[in-house]
Amino acid sequence: MFDYTGCECKSCGKKFTSEDDIVVCPECGTPYHRECWKKEGKCINTELHESHQSWKEANTAQSDAPVCKKCGNRLREDQLFCDKCGVPTDFFFSQGTDRPAGEAEQDENEKKADSDPVTEGFDPFIINYSDPLCGFDPDEKYSDDVTVRDMGDFIGSNTRYYLPKFRNMKYLGLKLSLNFPAMLFPELYFAYRKMPLTAVLVLIFRTIIGLPSTAIALQAAFAEDMYKNMIIAMYPSLSGSIDKLLSLDLTSGSFLTLYNFTNILQFILVFAFAGFSNYMYYRHCLSKAAEIKKQAASDGNVSYALRQGGGVSAALLIAFIVIEIAAQFLSYAAVMLLS
Repeated sequence: MFDYTGCECKSCGKKFTSEDDIVVCPECGTPYHRECWKKEGKCINTELHESHQSWKEANTAQSDAPVCKKCGNRLREDQLFCDKCGVPTDFFFSQGTDRPAGEAEQDENEKKADSDPVTEGFDPFIINYSDPLCGFDPDEKYSDDVTVRDMGDFIGSNTRYYLPKFRNMKYLGLKLSLNFPAMLFPELYFAYRKMPLTAVLVLIFRTIIGLPSTAIALQAAFAEDMYKNMIIAMYPSLSGSIDKLLSLDLTSGSFLTLYNFTNILQFILVFAFAGFSNYMYYRHCLSKAAEIKKQAASDGNVSYALRQGGGVSAALLIAFIVIEIAAQFLSYAAVMLLS
């Protein structure tokens, strides 16, 4: 019987151990974890089916192929750069390019230094944007429970944007990085990234501190007779509230101080969300991914659980757009009641 220990499951990418329950495709022989096979419902190694080749034949041919000296990725004979980590191959240097001094003969200490995550972060070849994991070691740990592969599964879309930033946050302690969507629409950004509680809190806070600005905007609008008469025609019961609002002095005294303070606070919040939303998302990914892995450990399909629990949600985004519109109307109603 063939020993699949150390080979990778085509579905989840994890290497088989001697204790795994393994099933193989009856046509091409590709091995899967039993749970992965159930999840896929069929063999996904379509290239073997199309070429009418067996998995064992393909892997026997690959065993003689050159490998990347940095990450161990298998290469083609004529490949210039590793398509996983971006490091130049032996074939590249055989074309007349001088190999960097000392690369051929590294002692054990240098090898350890090369494997240091911090050192790798500054390697000019390490950010490989053709790889969803940016060429980082999939088994490198962000925490005791979460690896780079776990982060990639949980983030789902746009890993090439987030993983390099998360790497800097972990190894360099950087918390500040630009997030343009969060600067303009923070509650919608957090909702889209499946952080609904944060999105609700941000929306409530931004609505409350925006009430002074809403009051001045409504007073200016009602000062126009056409707009005032149109609203009264539609909602006659608001006539008294509109008159009270128009009688208030909102351009001096304590209200003006409050208005200026809330405007400054809103200005500060814009830059705070622009600079720290990525870090907030990073902390969310770490805690949520660890929680999902713990819950899914007994099922044996952690990768699938991470992809389901993470990623983005268009439904939440649409829901919060509707909620934000409703919150704006509620702020108008609050101003009318308070006046």
